[in-house]
Amino acid sequence: MTISHIVTGVINWDKTIFVKRFPKEGEEVNVERVIDIPGGKGANVAVASSRILGRDKVALFGALGSDFIADKQLEVLRNEGILTDLIQFARVPSGQAYIIVDSEGRNAVMTFRQANDILNDRTLESKNMLTNIGEAPLVTVVDPPIEVAKKLIVMSAANQKIVVWAPGLLSSSGIENIMDIIDNVNFLILNESECSLISGICDSLSGCNRLSLKKNNLGVIVTRGEKGCIFGNNGDVISVPTADLVERGLRKVNTVGAGDAFIGTFCAMKILGKDDLESIFLANLSGALKVTKEETRGSPTIDELIEFRKSVKKVEYRKLL
Repeated sequence: MTISHIVTGVINWDKTIFVKRFPKEGEEVNVERVIDIPGGKGANVAVASSRILGRDKVALFGALGSDFIADKQLEVLRNEGILTDLIQFARVPSGQAYIIVDSEGRNAVMTFRQANDILNDRTLESKNMLTNIGEAPLVTVVDPPIEVAKKLIVMSAANQKIVVWAPGLLSSSGIENIMDIIDNVNFLILNESECSLISGICDSLSGCNRLSLKKNNLGVIVTRGEKGCIFGNNGDVISVPTADLVERGLRKVNTVGAGDAFIGTFCAMKILGKDDLESIFLANLSGALKVTKEETRGSPTIDELIEFRKSVKKVEYRKLL
């Protein structure tokens, strides 16, 4: 058995509340339905990748507590074909997230990290981890503690792996504080808000361009929802489209997890040998399909993605800079 992909990041159990509209401060609104489902950005990315690459190809490095949630998470992850032997356990509750989704699919997320914060970089020196890093061609770092992110990225780069980093909350640190990490990264994946925080530029196009010049051949991907995304590399910025859901008779239900579906699919496609723009385009389609599903881990299987790809007759990449 050969590992293709290592993912590190948060594992949560999500309580998702669906409402017609978000309440104003002090206002009470009716809840239409509530679902309890597995989530967490690290686990979501791993599952999205596994649905493309197949069983026993993706290893998840994360942390769970000593509770019934941990048991449920392990069962779900193993059923998805995720390798779980890198997961750590602690005598604290497993991570949970509380999510509100309105009738247009928009969301607000509150995370109770708990066990996720006990993940430590000492485990990176274990024989099991070193073996996995040696085998896997690509390592994705999503949202573990900063010490873990730094060390795993450096180790992976030293082993000449493709390194993908989606810094998430760490984006607020700014470019000066995380430049030493970016030096060891091949692809940086951000949303528009994160791009602004890191680059210090409000305009995502200019911010993407600035970041792409920080390191030779650094690929900077900025996701923009229904507008697709932009890809910066060595100062060039290209617009990569997505699919129009309304045009295909589909409805946006829940945007939570769309970015995770994007990251997991992009990484899987790079592992399969696709070029950068095709990998990004297919990741856009994966994110679009995910928003039509209620569940956080609503990323498509490889068969679903291939079928959806057929509906797009022509793909136009536009150079913006």
